[in-house]
Amino acid sequence: MNKRITSLYVIVSDNKVVSFGNLKDTITVFQNIEPESRNYQFYYRQFQKSDSFTLGLYHFQRLV
Repeated sequence: MNKRITSLYVIVSDNKVVSFGNLKDTITVFQNIEPESRNYQFYYRQFQKSDSFTLGLYHFQRLV
């Protein structure tokens, strides 16, 4: 694995990857898909509590 990667986040829906990358980029892409989604700080706080969580049809997970 690339040693420069410090974190990798993934959003999955219906067993398909919707978005992946660092948290900021992942949430930005998700907000383009789901305009009614929450802001970046909400997801940041959720990942502080747990490595994965589900909201509606989407599963969010921190891999690294």
